[in-house]
Amino acid sequence: MRNKYGWVWCALALAALGGRGGAAETPSRTVDEIAIVVDQDAMTRGEMEESINDLFVAQGLKAPAPGNPDYEQAKKDVVESFIREVLLAEEADREKVEISDGEVDHQVDGELENMKKRFSSDSEFQDGLKKEGLSEDDLRAYIHDQLLRRLKASRVLQMKQHDLPGSVFVADEEVKKYFDQHPKDYEQVKFSIILFRIPPKSKPAYIGEVEKQAKDVLANLKGGADFATTAKKYSEDSSSAQNGGDVGTHYRVDLDPQLAAGVFALPNKGLGLVKTADGIYVVKVDHKGTADYDAVAPDIKAHLMKQKQDSSLSEFIDGLKKNAYIVEDGKVVAFQATAPEEAASPGSTTPSVPATQAAGAPSTTAGTGEAASNAAVSISPAPSESASKGIYPTLPPGGGFTLDLQGVGLSYGTQDLSNYYGSGVNTNQGFPYGFGFQVGLDFAVDPTIQLGVKGEVLRKFTETVNFSPENQPSYSDQWAAGTAGGALEAKLLIPLDESTNFILHGAGGYYFLFGASVTVSGSAVTENADFDGSNFGGDAGGAIEFFLDDSKTSSFDLDVDYRFLKFQPVTSNVTVNNAGPLTLTSPLLNNDGSQATLDFSGLEIGVGLRFYLDKEGS
Repeated sequence: MRNKYGWVWCALALAALGGRGGAAETPSRTVDEIAIVVDQDAMTRGEMEESINDLFVAQGLKAPAPGNPDYEQAKKDVVESFIREVLLAEEADREKVEISDGEVDHQVDGELENMKKRFSSDSEFQDGLKKEGLSEDDLRAYIHDQLLRRLKASRVLQMKQHDLPGSVFVADEEVKKYFDQHPKDYEQVKFSIILFRIPPKSKPAYIGEVEKQAKDVLANLKGGADFATTAKKYSEDSSSAQNGGDVGTHYRVDLDPQLAAGVFALPNKGLGLVKTADGIYVVKVDHKGTADYDAVAPDIKAHLMKQKQDSSLSEFIDGLKKNAYIVEDGKVVAFQATAPEEAASPGSTTPSVPATQAAGAPSTTAGTGEAASNAAVSISPAPSESASKGIYPTLPPGGGFTLDLQGVGLSYGTQDLSNYYGSGVNTNQGFPYGFGFQVGLDFAVDPTIQLGVKGEVLRKFTETVNFSPENQPSYSDQWAAGTAGGALEAKLLIPLDESTNFILHGAGGYYFLFGASVTVSGSAVTENADFDGSNFGGDAGGAIEFFLDDSKTSSFDLDVDYRFLKFQPVTSNVTVNNAGPLTLTSPLLNNDGSQATLDFSGLEIGVGLRFYLDKEGS
């Protein structure tokens, strides 16, 4: 175990408290007992007690006795922080994260200097070490190990946090839903306070005296006394007192619930008393305003983003804990996944207003404006399940409809009807190229899967074949072909970022030839024929979708497909035959006697617009 000198922290601290030149009583070695083991690392009882005490000292509070609920909660937080720090440091070793010796040594020097400042002289410090059977090099090595572990853990955590913003997204719909579910949280109030503190466990007589003083001050204010002057004279909240009691403008969600309830119960320009766990507030309300969605939407989005990032970090830590060997108070701790819980509601700022927590409770959550902990690693609780589904802003809501309009260009596929003339004729056909138009309506089964129908019309460019058979007059054949049909379609939407989707899709339906014909023109022959045919067909491919507006209700698509559609047999209907030598058979046959094919198969490149009909703009 690397931290076999862990109890030295307490021993030296107690020795320093013994006074200048005075010898303090050497603490019992029971502080060297192991409190928790995580793989190959451990925390001693003395280290744990010191960390718990630091949590309360940071808030100006005295640590309660073991067994007290506040003490046990602080102990739980310290243990959890230590476990995470060790596991993250181990992950740093696996990922070969480098921490320079200079970076560690610089901080070691700082820690040693801070410890020495607790003693009246260097010789007294050295005497304290000798009494414990240690050298300064021993202590330096111990501090080095502690700081190296902390730096490794911090570095890995930074790496994971750096990767998170691009991997989680918050939909505008989520922001609006959160706002709608917390309609009062973002009401605003500008107010000033005069605080009369009531310490925890105060006797009723003392509380009565404080209440009387607060009521007297309130009466003076209602009688015309200046609030700012009174606040500077009486308020026990130093940060606001120097500003005449003014704490600025805050959302309801930013305030302690008891304080918020009292403040918002007062009318505009009103005065009153509000009692909280901290004490009694004399409050003056300057202005109250209703919630404005546009103003708070960015803060809510940032809050929900952090919730999802914290959830991802918690899952990452759970993965490390699952394979770790953890022993607490001599008992092996079975793995238990982090329980999801809803984080505190967001606000634009964290006010420096007192009563942000119950009196006597240590603050262990970042963002309360108090010093949270001296632990190196702190990860916020995971968000609720509903907030961690990771719905991308580009995806439609389940049950919504999407209108799809698209134009397509038909690229090279099969040489249409090339067999009709035989291998000896160079037709130079343009038939494989064409264009089309599609209209579709899709239904979102869920945000990533859409099922729909579409109708489409496709047209091949006209093909002209010029040739002059031996001993015959020259003539030309002009071919035309189009098709129309309907199809069922399925799409899979894969979000790429906050403004782009990738869409995989496939469709199948039934199609009919229309406007399909050939005109044979020459000095000795005129022949026209119309063609009929129908067949099943379909297409499959992918598209990139780029959104055109912030509310993600319309998008531009670039689509590449391969179409499968052939018409065979093709029935020909000769409408004009001016005594020519040629007669087109029905069904239409190639020169070698095989059935001719009108072929629309091949690559398609499409551009289009999609409109999400059930998305709400933000």
